[in-house]
Amino acid sequence: MLHLSIMGTLFLGCTKDDDQTNTAPESQMPIYTVIGENFQSVFQFNSKGTPEESDLINLTEVNNINREYLTLRQVSEVLTFFSYAAGSFSAIQRNYITGESTFLNEFYTVSKERSVVWGANSENKLYLGYFSPDGTTNYGIRTIDLSSEQEIDLILEYNVADVFEPLYYEGRLLITFLDERSNYKLAVLDTDSNNLIKTFDFGKTVPSIMINKDGDMIVFKGNTESDYEFTVYDIRTLEIIREEAFSINRYFSAGPIQTEASIINDKLYYLNLYAQPSSIPFGPGIYDFNSKTNRIIDMISIVLQVQNELGQDIELTAFDYNEKSRTFLMGYAKLTNAETLEGGILVISEEGILLQNTKLGFAPTRFINN
Repeated sequence: MLHLSIMGTLFLGCTKDDDQTNTAPESQMPIYTVIGENFQSVFQFNSKGTPEESDLINLTEVNNINREYLTLRQVSEVLTFFSYAAGSFSAIQRNYITGESTFLNEFYTVSKERSVVWGANSENKLYLGYFSPDGTTNYGIRTIDLSSEQEIDLILEYNVADVFEPLYYEGRLLITFLDERSNYKLAVLDTDSNNLIKTFDFGKTVPSIMINKDGDMIVFKGNTESDYEFTVYDIRTLEIIREEAFSINRYFSAGPIQTEASIINDKLYYLNLYAQPSSIPFGPGIYDFNSKTNRIIDMISIVLQVQNELGQDIELTAFDYNEKSRTFLMGYAKLTNAETLEGGILVISEEGILLQNTKLGFAPTRFINN
């Protein structure tokens, strides 16, 4: 969960549009859902393209989601908020469209037998990555079947050096880790049979993974020099569909980069990192695989424009590319005073024009994949 280096249904109308941004046709205004928080609550904001049709849901009041939740996972329309309290893990699952919710109270109690490092889920199962016994780095997965309450453990590898976030998609749990020889590996678990169907060994090359809109697994194999091999795999057979080399001035870390990048029509829409020291940490970028060109949106100028209009500094907190409207969405936070945290959403065209600034009473932290 992003903490801003700080981060029934109840509808609250508290948004404004900044009239000083460039105008754009309503058809270009994105429809999106974003999760965020202020100092009191967690929120879900649904934008339907115009402020009149948008709504805000206080998830803390509706679903008792604490702003100190550990992590948020999305599987289709269901959001799962994992939390920890009094020695046990719990989760709240919410369909972000219908509002239907399920509470999974204390589904796992911590013991010295295992040290849990992450949680994930599918449509009907929970998964816990752990070291066992506690104090070692023997890496395993515990599967909890929500319908039968059956629990199954599977050891992936002994004495691993580091682990990274998992990624679930349609019966496949993708688990990236660094083995004891500092080789990067990607284990693919069939969640229906609970069998490990393949482990990729990438050696010293860092694998960054995502799922494209066709449901294929994409792996960027790169290094600190930013030279990459782009490989597309069939998620079911794990056979290679496409391979291509490219170079981009951006280091992607190991594990899932689903919230940092997407590939659409042979273009990579990604979160560009600004070299430090910089007045902002990141902004949008577009790499064209056909022309081999890379274009960086001037996010520094856009942030300065917004800060001048608001009369206050802002901190960027979230990123997304909206395919239908062909716009970038940038969440930001502003600390109004010691007790008030607010924020907003900047809608930016592919040409780098600020189209809309929707002001919110909370700081956005995660855009939901619609």
